[in-house]
Amino acid sequence: MKARLPIYAKILFWFFINLAVLGTAGWFVLRGKLRFSIFSESSVTERVAQVTDRLVKELPLQPGPLWTVITNKFSVQHGVVFYCYDDMGRLLAGPQKAIPPEIHSRLLRRGPEGRPIDRPGAGPGRPPRDDGPPPDDERPPRNIGRPTRDDEFERPPGGPLPRLFGRPAPASRFVAETSDPHTYWVGIRVDTLRDGAEPGYIVVSSTSPTGNGLYLDLKPFVWAGAGVLILSALIWFPFVRGITRSVKEMRDATGRLAEGDFAARVGDDRRDELGELGDGINRMAVRLKGYVEGQKRFLSDVAHELCAPTARLQMSLGILEQRAPESEHERLADVREEVEHMSNLVHELLQFSKASLGSKKVALQPLDTRAIAEQAIHREAGDTSQITLAIGQNELALADSGLLQRALGNLIRNAIRHAGHAGPIVVSAAADSDRICITVSDEGPGIPETEMPRIFDPFYRIDEARTRETGGVGLGLAIVKTCVEACNGTVSAANRQPKGFSVTISLKRPEMGSISKTEI
Repeated sequence: MKARLPIYAKILFWFFINLAVLGTAGWFVLRGKLRFSIFSESSVTERVAQVTDRLVKELPLQPGPLWTVITNKFSVQHGVVFYCYDDMGRLLAGPQKAIPPEIHSRLLRRGPEGRPIDRPGAGPGRPPRDDGPPPDDERPPRNIGRPTRDDEFERPPGGPLPRLFGRPAPASRFVAETSDPHTYWVGIRVDTLRDGAEPGYIVVSSTSPTGNGLYLDLKPFVWAGAGVLILSALIWFPFVRGITRSVKEMRDATGRLAEGDFAARVGDDRRDELGELGDGINRMAVRLKGYVEGQKRFLSDVAHELCAPTARLQMSLGILEQRAPESEHERLADVREEVEHMSNLVHELLQFSKASLGSKKVALQPLDTRAIAEQAIHREAGDTSQITLAIGQNELALADSGLLQRALGNLIRNAIRHAGHAGPIVVSAAADSDRICITVSDEGPGIPETEMPRIFDPFYRIDEARTRETGGVGLGLAIVKTCVEACNGTVSAANRQPKGFSVTISLKRPEMGSISKTEI
């Protein structure tokens, strides 16, 4: 049996697949377009400058040998690597390893024309010799205690600067990207490092484009994504729920129609294709109810009209047997057998049609199931030695006395006819909080499983039972079903293991507060 997946689950599944595809595509777009707005230079450097400001305030308070300890502490705290350089490109604090040349060239002191000062020994990854401070006209304006603004330095001419997320960075701040390994760099020029007056650079590097949250904090995007997801679910849920509720209502209604409950209806409040389908189901239920009730009424009328002719025929046969010679008695006996069979058929047809047409007018009352079963056993079996009654005292059920006795009588008659020779027949009952189940079981050969779904259909007989002596006319179980349904109950059948057959009638139990002593 294939696993069923509800429609709402399928809709939600494809909805989340859609979100996943969009999210994945958006992530790749962001990774490939880091040079755009959310990774812009100004937004990145502002976040880094806030951390740099705290670092710059802490460094002058400690001796030079401890600066690396302080930068390492900041590195561990923020998940990036901090470097501290003076404006001659000399490493003051941080890991003792060379940084890429294109990054190091951004740290060198620049002359009046904006060109790096060419001092002996200076080069990428190697600090230049300190020949004293530059002339006053080469010093940049000093802003003590804070990072300089982007417009306080001229852009250095000569040759392209490293691409900083799509554009060259200003001299006071830069954002750059290098490869082998792929690393993202941010540099912030500050005015107070050594001796409270020397300018320099704080350089931050990270292998992550977000700088582990320092360059770009993803939490707002995560919360925004969760909000979009929740909002989408809230918007979609009423739509999906409305569809699945209508489909479930139609499924339940058609299931009831298949079981013969033609009062089943579907709500007519929808104004779409599902509403049209529900209206079609309602109209079909009305037509089916008319057809079935008309068929039952016709069957009842025919059976009623046949009663008088069969009765007259039996009377005439009795008179003929008295007057006919002895040699004709055997032939007349065959005719009488056929007439009696016809009379039984008409009688069962009357019972079936009466139970079917009168099901809506039955007044249910609390009944003692043991007493009803005893009456049915006495009427059908007479000698009760082959039937075991296993129903306790005061096991009550809501039913009509005549209909329940007729249903149990048919079941007992069928069990005696088909399995009376195989072993004892047991009539038992089991009750729970709100229902009672009455079961008639035997030790016979049972019924093929392929025939089980149709055994309660009128005039249906299994192939192995198509004889007059054992097969009947195929109305016994159909009468049981109509009688039980008239009492608002259900009936089911099953084969027993290792052998045997059982039919179970399930009826509602009365509420104890509504039972009087006279009814018990």
